[in-house]
Amino acid sequence: EFVTGHRLQAAGVDLAYTARAEELFLKDGEGKPTASFFTISYLADGVDRPEDRPLTFVFNGGPGSASVWLHFGLVGPKLIDAPSDASDPGGPPYRLRDNPWTILRATDLVFVDPVGTGYSRPLGEHEAEEFWGFNEDADSVAAFIRTYITVHNRWNSPKYIMGESYGGIRTAMLVPRLQQDLGIGLNGLILISPALNMGTLPFVTTGNDLPYATHLPALAATAYYHGKLPDEWPDLETLLAEVEAWAGGEYLTALFQGDTLGEAERRRVAERLHRYTGLSIDYILRSDLRIYAIRFIKELLRDEGRSVGLLDGRYAQDELDDVAEFPDGDPFSAKTTAIYISLFQSYLKNDLGVDLVKRFVGLNLEANQSWKRPPGGSGAFAGYIDVTGQMAQGTKDNEDLRVFSASGYHDLTTSYFATEYMLEHSGIDADRMTIRNYDGGHMMYLYQPSLEAVSDDIVAFIEAGN
Repeated sequence: EFVTGHRLQAAGVDLAYTARAEELFLKDGEGKPTASFFTISYLADGVDRPEDRPLTFVFNGGPGSASVWLHFGLVGPKLIDAPSDASDPGGPPYRLRDNPWTILRATDLVFVDPVGTGYSRPLGEHEAEEFWGFNEDADSVAAFIRTYITVHNRWNSPKYIMGESYGGIRTAMLVPRLQQDLGIGLNGLILISPALNMGTLPFVTTGNDLPYATHLPALAATAYYHGKLPDEWPDLETLLAEVEAWAGGEYLTALFQGDTLGEAERRRVAERLHRYTGLSIDYILRSDLRIYAIRFIKELLRDEGRSVGLLDGRYAQDELDDVAEFPDGDPFSAKTTAIYISLFQSYLKNDLGVDLVKRFVGLNLEANQSWKRPPGGSGAFAGYIDVTGQMAQGTKDNEDLRVFSASGYHDLTTSYFATEYMLEHSGIDADRMTIRNYDGGHMMYLYQPSLEAVSDDIVAFIEAGN
């Protein structure tokens, strides 16, 4: 355990806080350790009754990702000093700065690195693969949360869960485990660019037309950002209002007709898609009116020899192979990974006094590719994973449980329009949900105006529940 004291100016208030970096152990029924979770928590000083202060557990997704992205990008007391305009930050040295928008001003924070990420590891005879799967992951994170609130006497604190990307799935799966299985009451769920229903993601699209419609507004926002639309638009909001209405109406109807769609109507749909994406009518017709997002990121700037980011369409970089079907990599990841990991390693040692030599794992690709489906999920008629039902049931079991969701317009992975679709079809009462969209991509908080807006919106969401 490494404990240090700090202070910063947050929202014009002098905020003193304690940082605690520690290792907590999960144990089996015989009391033998099965895994260690290395976690960093931030606790406001000078609180009369700590148990009355909200406590938020924060994790990213992947699966196989550590929590460093939310930690240093949005909610923690320190921020990476990265360009807000999606440009390349270059090489080191990089800089950290205080985060006056940290949500520590409204809640204590606990950052969760699941087994196989960060410094969290299996122990004894246990292997990391035992923790890599939909149910296995949720079980271990639920056990960590129970362990943390027991060790630090926070059972009665208002509790929030914040998850980004696959963290949306983890958040939903935690709800029944915490509330029903462990008796841990929750006050709110905070979803950042969440994955919830695999049927709306742009990865497995054969026989599934829904992702083409739910991703079209994000494609349009990206084409607009790069100046590739054939028509002039007064602003992004006007464009997206039109695209959303058409994508959820005429476009879905046309896709539903499949091969029976007449040639004249096919041409009209292609012309409309050209208007919204800037891709050529010929390309759209050859694509059978279905613009695959992972091809789009290569096609949009093909004439410039560049590709755009799947996680954030604002980012772009030169390509080695200008005629390939898919891009060489993701410009977003290429431009952001090094600055995060480099600064986090320096911060641990220089600011928190953590002296560990073992490797810090920011993204574990082995875990990502080894992830196990829930038992029974591989049967003949097993479909897409959809966890919205577990989240919705949690709001029925606990009538105070509320949901906040934040998405970026330029996110081509978990698109904002797909997130709205999932939540608005989930069965969660509309007055229990807050859905917000911002400029930027999957990590919309890398765009400074969105960082400020989403931070203030999360703080308002938490304070409204107290």
